[in-house]
Amino acid sequence: MSKRAIVSVTVAGSNITSTLLPVLISLSVSDKVGTHADTATLAIDDSNGRIILPQIGAPVTIALGWAGAGVRVVFEGTVDEVKSSGSRGAGRMLTITAKGVDTTAPPKQGQQRHFDDSRIEDILTEAGKVAGITSVEVDPELGSIRRAYVDMRDESFVHLGERLAREIGGNFRIQGTRAMLSKRDGNYTAAVTATWGVNLHAWDIAPQLGRTNFSAIRTRWYDTANAEWKTVETATGLDVDATYADRLPRAGEDEANQQNASDQATTKRDKGGGSVTIEGNTEAIPDGLCIILGARPGIDGDYRIDSVTHTFSRGAGFVSQVSLKQPGIG
Repeated sequence: MSKRAIVSVTVAGSNITSTLLPVLISLSVSDKVGTHADTATLAIDDSNGRIILPQIGAPVTIALGWAGAGVRVVFEGTVDEVKSSGSRGAGRMLTITAKGVDTTAPPKQGQQRHFDDSRIEDILTEAGKVAGITSVEVDPELGSIRRAYVDMRDESFVHLGERLAREIGGNFRIQGTRAMLSKRDGNYTAAVTATWGVNLHAWDIAPQLGRTNFSAIRTRWYDTANAEWKTVETATGLDVDATYADRLPRAGEDEANQQNASDQATTKRDKGGGSVTIEGNTEAIPDGLCIILGARPGIDGDYRIDSVTHTFSRGAGFVSQVSLKQPGIG
């Protein structure tokens, strides 16, 4: 007996699944490392033009899974855009886009403030309060990092989180009123397998890339005690003959080393990669691992998951498209 995919959609507190399924063309949920919010898109057959348009900012929850195995929530956010399209030949379609962060709320609003000699966790917590963020979760190793001075010149909480994440090697995201800063390439245990003949539908992978590889990372910083510019350099361990120089100088040696560590992690992540399409699996999450088996020698192995798009549609059923980087991570 074939497997049966299950989807559940709640909008503004009402479960609309039974009403939605007869007119649902496709549903997709995308989650990517390093972006501040997930995205969900629903394409709906609007032939009669009678579907009630959801309000911008309405809460949306989506769960996916398989009959007999249960479902898992893969998206929580708010409606960002409702678009109607149509033509004589194609008929009418309604496209609803939702974001993990409420795009009508204060997180996108600029702030004018600064922080002196503060920890990253405290900076995000204080700026988050003004932005309506009720909970800030920071990896302990990243949260304890101190900054002598951080300013926000009409910078939003969203942009502040992304900027700090780039500087210290983190991944920043907002989900509703929660903000999270995790460590990039952390030792997370989440893993999925993609096995040829079992659940692997397709792959497209380049295990080695030239353009993104660097043998070392270099950053300049200003030594105020000696009134001179200095440089720190960090090896990446990659066998190429090119050095990546960060364009922006840093205020001190600690900040320069933190930026080097962040760029080093990015370079290692980008040394190779590609994508796989597998039978729908909600256990595939960004920064987790994907283990490929049975594709071919030189391709099989462990990869870091960079992004995941879960798609539920009339024709293809439930599949997960997984973008991969950093081969040989395991």
